[in-house]
Amino acid sequence: MIISIRRKNSNNLIHFNSISYIKFAGVEIQKTCSLNPPLACTIDFCMNSSHAPAALLLVSTHCPHCHAMEALLHERMETGVLGELDVINVEHSPEVAQQYGVRSVPWMRLGNFIFDGAMTPAELDRWIAHVKDNSGDSEYIAFLLAHGKLARAIDSIEQGSTTLASLIPLLEDTDTKINVCLGIGAILEHFENTQAIREIIPELIGLMQNANSMIRTDACHYLSLTHSMDIIESLKKMLDDEDEQVREVARESIEALLE
Repeated sequence: MIISIRRKNSNNLIHFNSISYIKFAGVEIQKTCSLNPPLACTIDFCMNSSHAPAALLLVSTHCPHCHAMEALLHERMETGVLGELDVINVEHSPEVAQQYGVRSVPWMRLGNFIFDGAMTPAELDRWIAHVKDNSGDSEYIAFLLAHGKLARAIDSIEQGSTTLASLIPLLEDTDTKINVCLGIGAILEHFENTQAIREIIPELIGLMQNANSMIRTDACHYLSLTHSMDIIESLKKMLDDEDEQVREVARESIEALLE
C-alpha cells in the first residue's frame, strides 16, 4: 500500500496550519501540514476505500463545545465511521474562517452539509449516515430552515450541493413545520423564472393530485413561479377542483402566466 501527499492550490484550503487524522490499515494517523508557502495537502490512498465520509472541523482554543465536537469526531475516526478528519484552529488560521464565511465555532462541514454549534452523538451519527448513503437532502434543508438559515439553504442549492427537488418531500408532508413551509416558499420565490424551478415542474404538477387541498393550493401557486406556458393546461384542470381556494389560486396563476 502506498500513501502519497499531494499539494493543492489555495482555492481548495483544507489543511492550513491544521492537524488532520486519517485511517490507514485500521490505525489513526496524525498528519500536519507545514508547506511553505502554506498550501493545502491531501492524502491519496492506493487501496480500496470504504467511502467513509470526511469531516472538516473549525475550532478555537477556548471554545468548550469545540473540544466536545472534536472528541465525538475522533471517536468516529477510531471506529472507521469517518474516513478523514481535518481540525483547524481559526485563531491560528483566520484566513480559513474567512474563506468559508465562518463567524462562530464549532463549525463543521460533513460531506456537502454544513453545521454550526454542537451536536449530540445521535445527531452526528444520523448526519454521517446520510452523507455515506447520499441521502438526507430534504432533512438538511428542513434543518436549515427550522434554524433560520434561509441564506445557507439557498446557497446550498445554488452551489449544487442539493436541488429544488429536495423540497418536494417537505411540501407533501403535512407535518412539515410552518417556519419550514415559509422558508420553502422563500426559496422557490428566490428561484422564480429560472431553469432550476422549471426542472421540478413534473413534481409540482404531481402535488396537484394530493388529497390535501392546501398542498394542491401551494402547488398551483409555485407552478406560476416557473413562468412556463407549458403548465397552463394542467392549471386549467384545477379550475374544477372541489376546493374553492385551489380553484382561486389556479385561476390567479393562469392569469399571471398570461400577462
